Amino acid sequence: MLEKDIENLIAEHPEDIFPEEGFKLIRQQYPIGGRRIDILFEDKFDRKVIIEVKRGILSREASGQIAEYYGLLKSQYPTDFYEMILCANVIPKERRLFLENIGIECKELGISSVSELAKKYDYTFLDDRSSFESDASSKTGDTSSLIDSTDDNDISAWIFQGNPQRYDILNALSDAEIGNNIHWLVNQHRKKIKKGHIGLIWMSGADAGIYALTRIESDPSFKAEFPAEKKYWLGTSEKENEIRVEMTILRRLINKPVLKKTLKGMAELGSLSILRHFQGTNFPVKNSEWRTISQFL
Repeated sequence: MLEKDIENLIAEHPEDIFPEEGFKLIRQQYPIGGRRIDILFEDKFDRKVIIEVKRGILSREASGQIAEYYGLLKSQYPTDFYEMILCANVIPKERRLFLENIGIECKELGISSVSELAKKYDYTFLDDRSSFESDASSKTGDTSSLIDSTDDNDISAWIFQGNPQRYDILNALSDAEIGNNIHWLVNQHRKKIKKGHIGLIWMSGADAGIYALTRIESDPSFKAEFPAEKKYWLGTSEKENEIRVEMTILRRLINKPVLKKTLKGMAELGSLSILRHFQGTNFPVKNSEWRTISQFL
């Protein structure tokens, strides 16, 4: 799911997202004020409405840029009336308050709601199309075969949780500089997580669930923060030299995450650790639980 996908779905189906506004599309990528805005609508009162789209979490830098542009627009076109709406997958409360205090409306569009809208209109995400270069997942095959053991005491799969209010997981998983090699903190089970085990990257929050399948490539050890990943921490990261593992991304699930609400409805996963105690970073997955989860990957 690219930022362009979210833009396209809003532009093509505004009635699903803004049902009371009567939006009519004027143009996508409309040039105004020295830059191109993502979408320009006209509402039922003939007012011009600018939509700016950000994938993942709305960062502090993006908030400032949008506020600056909105101020510039109002100063350059003082007699024209423009409203602005900022759409993002995750909008932290403090940034919502900042933008709304200067007149910019904020609309949070969770991954699940965007995916449901795409499904409703049979829209294929750009990174799901054949012309888009695949990631390492193309060689994964049947995921259930990644773990051979059937002994539930022999843990070989782990959930690695991240909070989207603190770390921009969605954009980190799609970053070309990071590629298929990603690192994650290990705060629990440091002696049990091993090279060769399977990792499931879990995003917490309203759209909680599994967003990537990985293979753990190193035992936990002290590692410095990697520059390509550091930029996705919100605020200052205090995790410069912490215990981490290196992982290879085998399959990205951003467009079709395995959501928590799906897993909670399965009797076989009634004891899944993250569903019972969601505070923490690292959670064991029993092999019987893995066999159930792997059906969705």
